[in-house]
Order: sequence, then C-alpha cells, then structure tokens
Amino acid sequence: MKENKMIHQHLSIVVPFYNPPYEAFKTCLENIRVLDPLEVILVDDCSTDTAIIALAKQSGFTYLKTPYQSGHDGLPFNIGLQHVKGTYVCKVDADDLLLELPATMPYNIHLARINRSVDPTNLTLEELILAPRSIHNGAIITTDIARDVTFSNDHAIFNDVLTLLRLLYRKERFSVHPTMNYIYNDIPNSIQTSKPRHYHRLRHIQTVARFCQLEAVSHEQSEYFLKLAMLNFRYGAKARNMLKTHISSKELA
Repeated sequence: MKENKMIHQHLSIVVPFYNPPYEAFKTCLENIRVLDPLEVILVDDCSTDTAIIALAKQSGFTYLKTPYQSGHDGLPFNIGLQHVKGTYVCKVDADDLLLELPATMPYNIHLARINRSVDPTNLTLEELILAPRSIHNGAIITTDIARDVTFSNDHAIFNDVLTLLRLLYRKERFSVHPTMNYIYNDIPNSIQTSKPRHYHRLRHIQTVARFCQLEAVSHEQSEYFLKLAMLNFRYGAKARNMLKTHISSKELA
C-alpha cells in the first residue's frame, strides 16, 4: 500500500473530453478522485454541452480547453501533456473507468488490463500490427517518454496503436496490471462503432506507415511491417494464423 501511495503522489492523469455522456463522465471523475493522483487535467475539445462543461469546471481538477474543436483526442491529450507536473502520466477517456493503480513501477510503462482486450503481458510489435487493439488508455508512462512520443493530430491514424508501436520498436519494457483495472465503455455512434471494418483496417495500415516514418524504420523492415498490416487488412483477427503462409521464413528471422 505504501508503494502504491508513492506512485499516485507522482501521477498526473489527463482526461480529454468532448460532450461525453454526463453520467459516464461524472463516474469517470469520481473514480479518478478515489485514486487520489497528484493532479488531474481535464482538456475540453470545445464541448458544446453546458452541463458537461460545468461538471468539468466544478470538479476541482485543472480545466484546459483546446483552441478549436479537433475531433479526436490527439490535440487535447498533447495540451494536457504539456502541463503535467508528475513523473508519470496516464490517459483516461472521459467515458471510461480507471479502477486501480499499480503497486510498483518496475519499468517505464505499466499497461492496464482492459475489459475488452486480451492480456497484453506478452505483447510484441508484430502481434500489435497483426492484431491491433486500443491498450494505451490506462497505461502509466513516465512523462519524459510520453512527451517524446506525443499523439498525432491526424484523423487518419490510430494514436493509441501508433504510440505503443513506437515504444515497442524502441524495446521499452513494460509491466501489466495483474487484474482488470480499466473499463472501456462502448458508446453508440462513436467512430469505433459507426464505421465499417474496411475503414478501420485501412486506418491501421496508415498507422503502421506513420510509425515507420516517425521511427525512421529501414526500407526492408518497413516493407515487412506493412506486409503484416496487409494481413490484418485481409484476414482481421485471423491474421496471426496466416503469418507463416504469407511471410517468408527469411523475413520472420
């Protein structure tokens, strides 16, 4: 318990938001308050719901606002990241729940165990390309590293996947929470639920391409990673089973 208290005393939580469901937002903030972090920064992406804005401003947490409505969490998260004072930073979506903090931080990154995602304990760069999933939320990352891999303001990529691809490529080690400690809530008519699979798989290819650009990945490695992304485009969740059939043993070595 003492170690846990030490972590929360050095943790900044950033919550980007734009018109989230009122009750979900309220519960999100209540849960965070119980965790008692060093600070909570709420970054409003120009919400139009006056009740939501009032809830944020009256929460007692730091309230910031983007200069324009960006339409995704890249800009508000980066603004919050510029203001954090903690050694560690954690991003929480405004309609989700962060239930518990780790007892220790053995590495620079601690991944949450999310209700809708498989156990990320043995996650690799290749696996994340073959089977992309959102596991950045609830992750606790040292602030200096988070600032080095800031979110993109581009709608065409998955920021959460891009960030973890970059960290895995840099061979950053991570721990994983022992129990489920992050609840992702499916919101009707969100981008995730309203767009077809084709849209998301094309977006993933763009994400992998951006990762290769940002990390200056070699031509040969870039081709390999994009081949993995194309397997996801063609086969979705079955992509991992098709790996050896479509990628040569030389490339896998």
